[in-house]
Amino acid sequence: MKNDDNEFKVNRQFLRFKNKDVILTLKNNEEATGRLISIDNYLNTVLETENGLQFIKGTKIAFIAMP
Repeated sequence: MKNDDNEFKVNRQFLRFKNKDVILTLKNNEEATGRLISIDNYLNTVLETENGLQFIKGTKIAFIAMP
């Protein structure tokens, strides 16, 4: 039995980046680029890069932008 009120929902503002090419600027001033595969409400992300999949913890992200 599924209760829609208790279902986990990701913020729509974060979902607009899903499956798009993005630039993540990290708090240590590094950048990560790739196609955003997954994101959650804590900004934990999975990027598809030229080197494979990369997981980035949300606490390390300063901001997300589309090129």
